[in-house]
Amino acid sequence: MAPKKRRITAEPDKASSKSADLIQDDVHLKLSNEIAAKKQRKNNAKFRLKGTTGNLASVTTPQPERIPLMLTDVQHLLLHSLLGNLNLSQPPRWYVLEKCTNIAQTTCLVLEGMSIEHWEKYKNEFPCADKIFSDLVEVVTPSAYEGSLVDELALVPLSETEKEDLILKYGSLNLALEARKDLNSMMRAVFPIEEAKVVDTRELKDQFPRTQLIMSAWQLAEESYPLPLKGKLKKAYADYVMTKDVYQPATANSPMFGLDCEMCMTNAGSELTRVSIVNEKHETVYESLVKPYNNITDYLTRYSGINKAMLTNVSKRLEDVQNDLRALFPPDAILIGQSLNVDLHALKMMHPYVIDTSLIFNFTGERSRKPKLKALSKELLHEDIQSGRGGHDSVEDSLAALKLVQLKLSKTLEFGDAVHTNRQKYKENVTKMIKTPDYALSIFNHMIEQKKSSIIIGCDDITGEYHSYLTKTRESLYLQLKKPKIKKVKLSTLDEREDVIDALCKANKEYNFSMAHLKLEIQEENLPAELQKVDKWIETVWNSVRMSTLVVVLFGGTTSCNGLAMMKIKS
Repeated sequence: MAPKKRRITAEPDKASSKSADLIQDDVHLKLSNEIAAKKQRKNNAKFRLKGTTGNLASVTTPQPERIPLMLTDVQHLLLHSLLGNLNLSQPPRWYVLEKCTNIAQTTCLVLEGMSIEHWEKYKNEFPCADKIFSDLVEVVTPSAYEGSLVDELALVPLSETEKEDLILKYGSLNLALEARKDLNSMMRAVFPIEEAKVVDTRELKDQFPRTQLIMSAWQLAEESYPLPLKGKLKKAYADYVMTKDVYQPATANSPMFGLDCEMCMTNAGSELTRVSIVNEKHETVYESLVKPYNNITDYLTRYSGINKAMLTNVSKRLEDVQNDLRALFPPDAILIGQSLNVDLHALKMMHPYVIDTSLIFNFTGERSRKPKLKALSKELLHEDIQSGRGGHDSVEDSLAALKLVQLKLSKTLEFGDAVHTNRQKYKENVTKMIKTPDYALSIFNHMIEQKKSSIIIGCDDITGEYHSYLTKTRESLYLQLKKPKIKKVKLSTLDEREDVIDALCKANKEYNFSMAHLKLEIQEENLPAELQKVDKWIETVWNSVRMSTLVVVLFGGTTSCNGLAMMKIKS
């Protein structure tokens, strides 16, 4: 009989088993961390430049092709980060801010006396800032006319209480910006406008100031109006002229003129062939046919009303019309028209004060869907225009646009504008939500729960300006909102610039919105060392903020050079 084979059973190696368990735990922990990190990344707020507008303003675009942004655009970003996406009446024109409700705080460092030229010429002196920020844009600032950055930046609603009030009052951050804009202040950065305040003693006949309908500088840029800016636009509008050499500030009694042009097609493109202007008394104050220099290939009679016979004996040229209009318009004239950017391009002229009927009226509630002048006249004026077979009549069109504005001024700012009507409905819904605790916590938790006021830090050469401005703002808010207590913005005044930076770093741990504002006088003989110091400040501020913080650094620009804005969300 064959011997039985002995069954050998290996004893489990306890050490090996424990090691395998540890490896498995490590893998599980690593996987869990990766999942958590991926989830965190997914929920992170993200900022990026948007399409043509944002990328054309970027410092990566060569200067001759660049179109700078307005300071209002920076305000818009700050507002967006504070208010969230609550009822945006239109998307931001130059950036995309994803998951903005996850932004933990907003920090802004303003450095006057520095410009985009410092960055482009001495980029090697900014190794820290260059490493941190990838999105940098050129910005037109009030320094171009020796104005105050304070007047522009203080328009941002800085406290939690003000944020809530603004949403309730205006419905959206876009409309809040429009309502709180200082028209002449920012326009002065673009056009030569006298600083002297015009005292107007005439009685106001309108229900609200007509200046509230005038497009802001950033709206003019957004709607492709010709503007005397540097870079790409300077080259594009090299043969354009301004309607005046120097302007006066627009007031509630500035005269309005309806303007309309007709164009024909030439072998060089669309060219001016007729211009009509009417005044507030509905009188035609200017009417002229214009002969293009180039051969006409299509009279477009169906639209323009122009035919060959009309232009046979015409000798007036474009520059003659330009000279006539420069003599006709007073320095505070407000021009009115339907999509007036097309007419101003045809005239090859630039003007600061424009009311565009395609923007102040709206039937759909979407700014991108502009109404036709014929539809506006039929619906609001009960007049049938552009109905003849002979084409449009520029006198008829300019008068219709003027009448529409006069009608709106006799009513309310909301009249004929579904965007504002929707705002009213939105405010009513928000009021109901606030009265319902369940909704209040989910929608307004980032505003109501924390109730943290904001802080502005600077030396005594800057905080005094903020104090006087914010005092006026609080008084204005009190009158508008009828609230007995308007939460104050804290102002902190320090002696040294380094102390201001240190205070900003500490404030970042406590406030929802923190801003430091410094006036710098950089000497050429010590330029590299000064710029290196600024770079260290930027690094220090960046290191002090927590994750999901939007950091904006603004170079205020100089009288000869535009400013620079750099922005990033820490993640």
